[in-house]
Amino acid sequence: MGVADPTATRTATARGSARSGELSEIDGSSHRSVKLVGQGRITVDLRAPIDARIDAITAAQRGQLSREQLLSCGVADGAILRRVRNGRLERVHHGLYRAPRSADVPLAVETAALLACGHDALLSHHSALTLWRLRPGIARPVHVTIPGDRGFPGPAGVKLHRSRTLAPRDIRVHRGIAVTSPARALLDAAATLPDRDVELLLDEAVFAQRLVTSAEIADLLGRAGNHPGRARLERVAGAHDRSTKTDSPPEERLLALIRAAGLPEPRLRVPMLGYRLDFFWPELRLAVEVDAYGTHGSPARFEGDRRRDARLLTEKGISVLRLTKAAIEQRPFEVIALLARAIGQRAAR
Repeated sequence: MGVADPTATRTATARGSARSGELSEIDGSSHRSVKLVGQGRITVDLRAPIDARIDAITAAQRGQLSREQLLSCGVADGAILRRVRNGRLERVHHGLYRAPRSADVPLAVETAALLACGHDALLSHHSALTLWRLRPGIARPVHVTIPGDRGFPGPAGVKLHRSRTLAPRDIRVHRGIAVTSPARALLDAAATLPDRDVELLLDEAVFAQRLVTSAEIADLLGRAGNHPGRARLERVAGAHDRSTKTDSPPEERLLALIRAAGLPEPRLRVPMLGYRLDFFWPELRLAVEVDAYGTHGSPARFEGDRRRDARLLTEKGISVLRLTKAAIEQRPFEVIALLARAIGQRAAR
């Protein structure tokens, strides 16, 4: 990837209506201000060599640049074509290029998608959730939203969405990329995800990372109109006043069984006497611990668990029911019957 020329400096700007690559003369005719993806600009000296001007843009934009940006700093179509032919530039989409060896730069693909979709394009949906680190990995295809309903096909590898309900408060710049807010990303993703996935995303956004508040969710839902994700997000958020994140697949399976059976909802991962209870019904003084052989199979651990259970009972009056991973996975009806009986017995007391 090219290194920025010392004569090219970066300046901040508010997000405006100018298209990517719009010109504004600075210091006479020898400099041009080139708008970058997100909320930045660089000032390019037209007296610098062509490759230095190109490097100034690619260094500030994860190796990506558009034909408009190239033209704006005095690089003509012929010069672009020659650099594509000799390998100094690589074609990504129509009118979009990148520096060699920049394909694997983090967020380069997302930057290219925004450049290809226009000045008002925003990273959205699963791509926005990934940028906010609310989900792991990367999102492919790249999801991009543009305001309004103007129609044009998205480039290859890009899922293009259009929205009439985006408000200024739904738009952010994060890590130099224009992106929908965490709350709006949740709304968009809720259109295609099951309830439990939305619930876990809310957990991460509201309780773990504190990127979103309940008031922000309520505000968003109030102006979401007929957005396809509104009903699901409203349903899940309305019943979500504390974290319901589990620590393992067996615990996740047990929570699903409890809900399917209509049993009282437990609290999860509750600290108590220096321990952490997997499932806890405070009004019943009942806890459930999920044991797996890999973590509870040694004699020392077995004895330690029993001492812990005895302490919880004597000091806090908490009865502990232990369920194994194998039982949850292989005998779910038996597990639910056992748990229902324990809940009934504790409630009767």
